[in-house]
Amino acid sequence: MIHPITILSTLPSAGVGALLALLLTGTDLSIIAMIGIILLIGIVKKNAIMMIDFALAAERNEGKSPRDSIYEACLLRFRPILMTTMAALLGALPLALGSGTGSELRRPLGLTIIGA
Repeated sequence: MIHPITILSTLPSAGVGALLALLLTGTDLSIIAMIGIILLIGIVKKNAIMMIDFALAAERNEGKSPRDSIYEACLLRFRPILMTTMAALLGALPLALGSGTGSELRRPLGLTIIGA
């Protein structure tokens, strides 16, 4: 029962970061911005599930303590999590910085992704 709570506890930071980015740039919370927040919640949830799953497997198969297994999960899963995060962040830069036709529609999506 504790693992879903652990996974869900990582979600507020993504939402707060996205809302702060919108607030700092003076952008309204539109439908497109909400889509960005939902996208970020999915990425953060996937990262948390990956960490917990790896730690549980190390705990069961290798008999490690919970502290040692989550530490090993942090070390071994850092690179894939960082790669996913950087791909989302760098993919959102053109959305946030663009100034062409229709950029006012795409900009909130890029800001929420970068902010969180």
